[in-house]
Amino acid sequence: MSIDTKSWKAFAAAHAPDLTRPVFLPGLVTDPGHLARLIDDSLRTATRHAPGELRLRAFRPGAFDYRLTQRLVTTPLADDERAVDWLTRAAETHEECLAVNDVSAWNLELAAEVARIVGELDAEGVHELVSGTDVYTFVAHSGWTPFGIHKDSEPSLIFHLGPSPKEVFIWHDQPFDASGITPNPSFGRITFDIEEHLGTAERYLLRPGDFLCIPQDTYHVFRNLGPSAFLGLTLYPAKTRTLITEALWRASPPPAPLPPYPPAHALLATAESLLTPRGHAPATRPLVPAGTPTAPAPVPTPASVPTPASAPAPAGSPLLARVAHELTLTQLRLRTTGHLGRPHQAALPRTAPTRGSLLRWARPGVLAAVPHPDGTGSVLVARGRTLTVPSVEAEAFARLTEATTSTAPFTLDQLAAALPSALDAAERDRIARTLHTTGAVIAR
Repeated sequence: MSIDTKSWKAFAAAHAPDLTRPVFLPGLVTDPGHLARLIDDSLRTATRHAPGELRLRAFRPGAFDYRLTQRLVTTPLADDERAVDWLTRAAETHEECLAVNDVSAWNLELAAEVARIVGELDAEGVHELVSGTDVYTFVAHSGWTPFGIHKDSEPSLIFHLGPSPKEVFIWHDQPFDASGITPNPSFGRITFDIEEHLGTAERYLLRPGDFLCIPQDTYHVFRNLGPSAFLGLTLYPAKTRTLITEALWRASPPPAPLPPYPPAHALLATAESLLTPRGHAPATRPLVPAGTPTAPAPVPTPASVPTPASAPAPAGSPLLARVAHELTLTQLRLRTTGHLGRPHQAALPRTAPTRGSLLRWARPGVLAAVPHPDGTGSVLVARGRTLTVPSVEAEAFARLTEATTSTAPFTLDQLAAALPSALDAAERDRIARTLHTTGAVIAR
């Protein structure tokens, strides 16, 4: 782990999950260069293999920079190139910068590091990150935060990686009168009158390895003192309405499609159809795509790894049971990824492991199993992806899910042998290979 675990545990015990006041921990990141290299690798993977899906935004002072965003998206990182050097190569000035959201989705090792960090912020049975965590990076060279003094609607956890230091100014109380404030849809209320307000701010100097927690709705601004990057975490509070609405939608029979501008009564009819039991939907979904040979086959490419939204529930079963099942799957998807976004296909293995090569579980709890709602079979959740296994009860996977806490290495054949004996050899082999291609098990 690239951070001081003892200090981080103490921080989590004292401040999580509310994070209501600023906390500065000097030297928390014991190996900032390692985390920076993992971010570089993530950006390299994204820009080379799926640039159109990279959540990247570039800025110049006071504005979003569309042209630089396009240049960065279409300019892959070179071998061993750092993110700070990549920005220099693409930008026109040293005052331009970039932010990338969900950066951990592009590198399994970075996701594993961050999942361990986030794991300390959960307290089992007390609180949980049920709406997930955004993992982002901010890369800059010089100048102030391009959107001025601002505040965020969630807490910000900043792990500064360098190589240059960075200044942060925080205002604990409302420091501005209404005349100096500009409404902003992304950052609430902002001001670019930075210099005149610095005298009332609390200043922090972040050197490589330092950590700073900025509570939600706290005005702050960064000043970049040279090329540097930081790893940021945004802990989302529960989006209750969204979670329950999505579960209801998934649990109900697919409604008839509506035109782009339907009359209001058509929306009402669609809502009623979601709440009205119908005949049974298909009860199972194949583990691998249709047409896959029954004999052991090469590991599927990421594009063919099954990633269903969920196992379909029987539409005639009680609505409450169907919604509860979908909420359970939603939370298992998050728990098996460490409350992060699931890995992008470009980050997943493209080939089968060499025969006899050693593997390990990506993290404790990376695999879970629940009963299928039709009463037969089970649903496996592996690193955020769901797989239906007909005719095998969830309890049969209990020993395997418990084994995810072990650090003992194993081969793909040993993993297949540990799957329930009720499955035939070909099915065990396919499931083992799928666990590898979803990133649940990785190279040792």
